[in-house]
Amino acid sequence: MTQDDTGQDGFLMPTWSPPFGPPPYPMICAELLMVEYETDRAEIERITPAPFEPAPHNRLVAFIGDNTQLSHSLAYHEAAILQEVRYRGKTAITVPYIWTSTDTALIAGREIYGMPKLLCDDGTLKRYANEVSGSLVRGGRTMMEASIAIDRAGAAADLPFGADWAFVRHIPSPDPGWPAIRQLVWVVLQDFHMHECWRGRGWLDMRDPSSSGLARIKPDRVTRAWYGKFSWTLGWAKILQEEKLPVSVPASGKAALMDA
Repeated sequence: MTQDDTGQDGFLMPTWSPPFGPPPYPMICAELLMVEYETDRAEIERITPAPFEPAPHNRLVAFIGDNTQLSHSLAYHEAAILQEVRYRGKTAITVPYIWTSTDTALIAGREIYGMPKLLCDDGTLKRYANEVSGSLVRGGRTMMEASIAIDRAGAAADLPFGADWAFVRHIPSPDPGWPAIRQLVWVVLQDFHMHECWRGRGWLDMRDPSSSGLARIKPDRVTRAWYGKFSWTLGWAKILQEEKLPVSVPASGKAALMDA
């Protein structure tokens, strides 16, 4: 028995047997718990990747969710921080922090679109009466927890994100004589559907951040919270800007290069 030739032409590594195909990636269902909160302005400015400018407010959104998105993952747990940014007069959402529970979801987000994805432990949202809770766990250590007590129905206009998303994609160089590459990637979600959405009182805690620095953007005040189920299509993106960057080599690395 032989495997069918997918005709992907080396879209992803390993090129002779890519883990999944190219876009579009239909998000069949994203079950999301989202908590909006205010935090330190200096920290928001610190995490804003160039060439974006942070929005004038001091709010971020933490989400924890369970997703089904083909062709890369039938089921994966995910947690992230969403940030509103500006670029040449346009507004978009970027993701300064994001963790996901499958390697294929990591590859799709990180290698293709430039999302700074890292792996986390698998998990699921928990539901009890009118409350929903979830957590971000990495290596058995709980880094973030969130919950909502549902009060009323929500509306699409109230959601903390729109169709425009933007990322700064880094392509590092293993050769100090060859520049790294930084790209500004802009993608517009297609076919967005809100299957259900609820508003309520939210709670958010960040702790044991490991090496992430996540606790530096811990909440000063929770402002809004949502729970819902959504679907959309993540398609091809546009690269709006690209620049070559010099590779920074530590002194010890320079010595090793001279000895090679």
